[in-house]
Amino acid sequence: MKKLILGACALMALTVASCGKCDADKEACAANDSISVAYGEFAGSMMQNEFGQYAGDDQALRNDFVRGFQLVFGQKDSDRNERIGMQVALNMLSELDQLEQQGVTIDKAKAVAAFKKAFLADSVSPTDVQMRMASFRRMMEAATEQARAAKEAEKAQAPEAKDNEAAAAKAIENLKADNNNVQTLPSGLVYVVEAEGTGDKPTEDATVVVNYTGKHLNGEVFDSTDGRGPATFNLQGVVPGFREGLMQLAKGGKATLYIPGNLGYGVNGQPQAGIGPNEMLVFDVELIDINPAK
Repeated sequence: MKKLILGACALMALTVASCGKCDADKEACAANDSISVAYGEFAGSMMQNEFGQYAGDDQALRNDFVRGFQLVFGQKDSDRNERIGMQVALNMLSELDQLEQQGVTIDKAKAVAAFKKAFLADSVSPTDVQMRMASFRRMMEAATEQARAAKEAEKAQAPEAKDNEAAAAKAIENLKADNNNVQTLPSGLVYVVEAEGTGDKPTEDATVVVNYTGKHLNGEVFDSTDGRGPATFNLQGVVPGFREGLMQLAKGGKATLYIPGNLGYGVNGQPQAGIGPNEMLVFDVELIDINPAK
């Protein structure tokens, strides 16, 4: 769309430069007409293609589009400020649509009334603008977080997420019945230490060198360092359960981590890795080094 608008601006400049010649130079006038028609055909076909991607062949929607299009082009040149107002309104509508897609409810009538009151005020200071901007941003952050939490809660109640939680609870129940070495942290992380290692344990922002194999509860492997060598990463860059599990080990330590969904990939899962919503993950880990020398 940006390219299309720039193209329109370029054509307007060309038209202004050429109009003065039209009466005196019939060839220049004819060339200008040809360019005008060519631009209209080009822009129309491009928009037809883009519009059709979401409107399809719905002629009623196309007619609505044309009415809006003609409303702008039907104005006189003296109505420049009205056109600017239309463009601002269109931009605001686009922004409000994006906010609603994020789950933030917008009352357009109230937004328009507030806009008009602020715009028609006798004056406004830069300080007022900054204060209103800061207030809007604070409210948007709170509203966005509230909407995100509501979506997360809804996803957590989905059948697949509930089934994965039940499977995790059953797996841990069976594990504890068969193994007296199972340990559980307050966060809900469950782990079994094979070797504690020696020396200091990593902090939550340490860089570590690790061998690992990640599996589903059914034993199917979804990721592993086997065949490609140890992985080096900062613990801030991994899911909370993986980070907390490695912090229980010292250099040379080995353990199996049972990471519940809320400490893994949460209600969204990791579809590209085949990890479902709130799915428990099992990691066999070996902590090879902590903060290795570069």
